Amino acid sequence: MVWRYGRKVIDALFKRRTKRIPICAEFASRRETDCDRSHIGVFEIGLSSEQHGDHQQSTRLDAQEISSQLIYTAKRHGLYIPTNKWDYFGERKKEPSGESIIYFNSNDNEVIKVRNPMAKAVIKQLNARDIIYEHLIHNIIFPDTRYKFLGIGEDLDGVRIILSQQYISDQFILPDNRLIEEYLIDGLGMKPENRYFYGNDYISITDVSQTSDNVLYDGDKLYFIDPIIKFKRPAIEVLDYYYTLLK
Repeated sequence: MVWRYGRKVIDALFKRRTKRIPICAEFASRRETDCDRSHIGVFEIGLSSEQHGDHQQSTRLDAQEISSQLIYTAKRHGLYIPTNKWDYFGERKKEPSGESIIYFNSNDNEVIKVRNPMAKAVIKQLNARDIIYEHLIHNIIFPDTRYKFLGIGEDLDGVRIILSQQYISDQFILPDNRLIEEYLIDGLGMKPENRYFYGNDYISITDVSQTSDNVLYDGDKLYFIDPIIKFKRPAIEVLDYYYTLLK
């Protein structure tokens, strides 16, 4: 999430640097991926192997069942963070994002997101059984903005996945769409699917245009803060696919 300050001045200072040669994309390492996976290991026990990537298969009852299971497991393993502890994360942003309550921890220079995993499930075609894995896919594809799993919480309408992410300075600029598109196509091997989505056989990525204010550029790297990742297959299959690409 970006705090805007002097955006026009910063963009002007960096304008020439946006016309660089396309940036090479790098996936996370196997070591990083294994570490991230180990953080959620206790939540994988008991999850059904019969998963469907289509959100229509994720019925309301299914979502409630998975939500209750994750909360129960978190409490058993000391990974449950109740609502009365959330303010300890730092300064809360007045306006939440579309799917998260946002806090800023200035001491550690990080953003904490209390995410409602089902808030954009229709767009993501996200099955309830996949919600504990969602941030792992982001971490593999966009390691420079990787999430750290902190724990599980709950609100009136169900489970919350609580994640932290290093704050990406608002002194960086918004790259032009050409640079973003070249990165997704040439770097990540995606193909344009329509005006808003880039994808392969496993996922699609959207909400990454210049106007979304969701990608930043420091002159050397692109930082994808919080793109929407649409699942075409169960998260386990997506993880297995990308794991074969890691070094």
